[in-house]
Amino acid sequence: MENKPSAPTPDPLQSETALELRFLLALHMLINSARIHQDNNRILLTSVEQFLVIIHQLFEEEDEVTLLTSAGRLYLRQEKLVYRPNIAGIIGTMLELFEQRKLNGLRFFPAIEQAPPGDIASFARTLIRAENQEKPGEWLEAELNDPRFAWVEAVQASDEDLKGVAAEEGKPEGAAEEGVSSKERNRKENAILTYGYAVTSLQEIGGKVSANRKSGIKKALRMVHKMIDMVTEDSNVLLGLSTIRDYDDYTYTHSVNVAILSLCLGQRIGLPRKSLETLTLSALFHDLGKIDVPKNILNKPGKLSDMEFREMKNHSLYSVRRILLLKTSPQKKAEMLLGPFEHHLKYDLSGYPKTPRKKPISLFGRIIAIADVFDAITAPRVYRPFAISPDRSLCIMQEGAGKDFDPVLLKVFINMIGVYPIGTVLTFADGEIGLVAKYSGEDGAGRDLWVQMLTPSPEGKCLKGELINLGPADSTTKKFNQPILNSAHPAAYNIQPADYLL
Repeated sequence: MENKPSAPTPDPLQSETALELRFLLALHMLINSARIHQDNNRILLTSVEQFLVIIHQLFEEEDEVTLLTSAGRLYLRQEKLVYRPNIAGIIGTMLELFEQRKLNGLRFFPAIEQAPPGDIASFARTLIRAENQEKPGEWLEAELNDPRFAWVEAVQASDEDLKGVAAEEGKPEGAAEEGVSSKERNRKENAILTYGYAVTSLQEIGGKVSANRKSGIKKALRMVHKMIDMVTEDSNVLLGLSTIRDYDDYTYTHSVNVAILSLCLGQRIGLPRKSLETLTLSALFHDLGKIDVPKNILNKPGKLSDMEFREMKNHSLYSVRRILLLKTSPQKKAEMLLGPFEHHLKYDLSGYPKTPRKKPISLFGRIIAIADVFDAITAPRVYRPFAISPDRSLCIMQEGAGKDFDPVLLKVFINMIGVYPIGTVLTFADGEIGLVAKYSGEDGAGRDLWVQMLTPSPEGKCLKGELINLGPADSTTKKFNQPILNSAHPAAYNIQPADYLL
């Protein structure tokens, strides 16, 4: 019987389609080539060229490329690398290489594209030589301080990116014995960190684009993924975060709050995860164009003149322009554009920017419009030192149903955040005050209202008291089991709700 020649083994670098995996394979090939070839060898030079081609594609979407290892997994740009069995051996080799060198990760910068091929080969040999050092991690870090390697650095154990991927590895050992209160506390702590990282990543993007520098969105995208995980676990925690108010950083905290509210509403109407990602990113960048509005207009304490208001109304178009300049794929930019463009257009198309279109605004535009207005009117502003209480804000918004807002979505939004939204201060008939903390139970009128009781202290700060359940509102009287005398915005009591709820 005639033996048929076996098919040639495909080159993983050529057959792999995921850019992240091609990068890892190219780095593996570079290290292997540098291990056995001299600088002028064609094979090594080709490996350098292939590595540069692939990393260039990554730099088109991000300012830096970070490869991390945590708990036996590899992450590129904070995303876990998912691979097919045919390259499992290479993955294992790279994990072993990092482990033997006590290396948490490597971060590459765009300057590598101007580096001589010999320096890139020397970097690969430096990685190889680190294995034989007494303290490989310290030795490697010192060697990478060489000016020839200014385009790469070893990732430190304290690096925020590394902390982020480590947190996603799941519960620490012993987590199964944790009590419910401990789990809830950890969830709230992670939520607070995520909120802070989201604001910081948005500030970084705003700083770069205002300086006309290209900015990627990977950090922001990672925060969005964490928010989506949180909303599927407990939307009360995220809604509590959306009560954060920072007068000095209003534009950024407002944008994160709008992203949270939009995400919660999108999840409530059953959007799939991919749509939630796009919606939340769109909401996060809906006001990015405000960096192009003069600060004397943004921060004017009085009423804007007609000319100033015309300039302010341009921020929707400015946001579209700024999103187009972000370093991400053309497809992702296209997916993000519509919501920011439409969020002031209004449900009946009577808003701005003026357009001859007759087609209704998109679902994302309608969702972001509701979230944007709710957060805006419940926050003190430079031109309006007082804030409207959350429950009163809902009444005002209901007056715009069918004109300013999609009436169906607005109804879902109100049912989602409750007749007394989280963060509302309630005054009771006995003179006590409390802060709406959460709702529990099935959606609809039958949900229980939970209130964090507060006790004013002589120093002027409220102290946390008991967490009480007011039960569901009576279907006939619409009243709870403890009479509510009045409601107020937390700013009236100098309260930051997140300090008490998270």
